[in-house]
Amino acid sequence: MASGLHIAVCILYVIAFILEVVTVFLPYWKRNDLEDTLNDSIVRHEGLWIRCQTFATGNWDCDDFNRFFLGLPTELQAARGFSLSSLFISFIGICLAVAATVLSVKSLQNKLTIASGGASMLAGLLIIAAVSWYANDIRIQHEYLTRLRLTGGSGTRYTFGYALFLGWVGGALQVVGSIMALCISCGNSDEEDIPPTYRYHPTKSTLAPSQEYV
Repeated sequence: MASGLHIAVCILYVIAFILEVVTVFLPYWKRNDLEDTLNDSIVRHEGLWIRCQTFATGNWDCDDFNRFFLGLPTELQAARGFSLSSLFISFIGICLAVAATVLSVKSLQNKLTIASGGASMLAGLLIIAAVSWYANDIRIQHEYLTRLRLTGGSGTRYTFGYALFLGWVGGALQVVGSIMALCISCGNSDEEDIPPTYRYHPTKSTLAPSQEYV
């Protein structure tokens, strides 16, 4: 059966998966700069699927993107592809980890634990890559528009939304959980699956010493 470490790994996987789901579907991957908000009193924020704006009166308006994948900006395509792949692989990792906790055969349990660790490692790296790529694009655009404003230009500057930070935390938990899973599986040997060996130990005879018969 599963040890406490196996259960802890499963809990980490589930928490990370929940954070990743919230990250993917939350429309707060970026929001307009607070300095710009003071000027027009409009809060703009975007996610992978919709973009919204909230007015000073309390009214808000949201609009989804016209396309699912093709024709979108490169960073949005990458974020969608990486994040959806991360969710799928993360779910597979959870299933493998749960299956490993209910098995009593040590060798099979170790194999499933290693597979779940590899899947979760890949899922964590994918979500980290998605949010990092998106965050880097925000940084580049913000620096460009800041320099443009010095020359009299204009444009809406965006900063990091809190969904990015949730994605980083979820990805980090996936990586930590996968490292724990790999350490558990590597630390366990298959000794429990090897049948015990027996040695023959002849018992001492209780008979009297041999006697000569005539």
